[in-house]
Amino acid sequence: MRNKIRNIGLMLILFPIAFSSCISLKPVNNYATASQKSINQFEDIKYSFKQNCWDNCFDKKINDLNLKAADCDCKLNEKADSVTLVIYNAAKGYIDGLVNLSNNELTDYKIDELTKALTENDFGSIKIEKPQVEAYSKISKIILRALTDGYRKKEIKKYIINANQPFNVLISFLDFNLSNNLIGKLNVQKQRIESYYFDLTKDKTLSTFEKRKAVEAYYQQLAKIEDKKKELIIFSKALKKIAEGHQKLVDNIDNIKEQQVKELLTEYASNIREIISEFNKLNK
Repeated sequence: MRNKIRNIGLMLILFPIAFSSCISLKPVNNYATASQKSINQFEDIKYSFKQNCWDNCFDKKINDLNLKAADCDCKLNEKADSVTLVIYNAAKGYIDGLVNLSNNELTDYKIDELTKALTENDFGSIKIEKPQVEAYSKISKIILRALTDGYRKKEIKKYIINANQPFNVLISFLDFNLSNNLIGKLNVQKQRIESYYFDLTKDKTLSTFEKRKAVEAYYQQLAKIEDKKKELIIFSKALKKIAEGHQKLVDNIDNIKEQQVKELLTEYASNIREIISEFNKLNK
């Protein structure tokens, strides 16, 4: 009887501990889930390096009255897109694992996504250097280890700390590649269009009606470019917020149970969800 009472007492002591341990990861899961939904929006972006190359090439051929579309060489831009996708999949794979671990589930990931090689190279639009190659290799090994070793909730601290540096490198590269390189290409395209239509408005062989139609076409193209830029800018904002939240998670990894830390992670999750809504409004 005394043993039963002792066992019941022990259970009463351990139950709140186990319960609080489970609850302590809820803010982590909220941040990770919001980050997962946000980073997945990369696949909703309707523009790419290859598309930019095609747009520029076709515009030039239209202006030159050239029907040889096959002359458009966008191989380097296509490669830039494929490399960007490899980086994205690695960053996404880590976040997917964090969602599962913070929900006490086994990590789940497509192994073949991690077998794609990443090497130092210059693809014109983007340049892959040693930091990105090393970060990709590290994050791939961390994800694979989590898969093969059957990581559970108890390994989440190790998972987060080991991944922080390579994850930040990959997120920063993805952000710079889209918000600087691709938006830079859109800005160049905008300048070229402005120059072309400015010349049309000064062409004395065109009637006032024709010039007005040209100006109308100019503003239509300008609006399309601005819509593409807005999408990339908002996604860039999301990536920055994801990276900030992850760093705060690492900085407070030993204090997850503290109310202040829970509120901080909840705030980051809320901010990321707001950016998700902002992105979704563009596609309505």
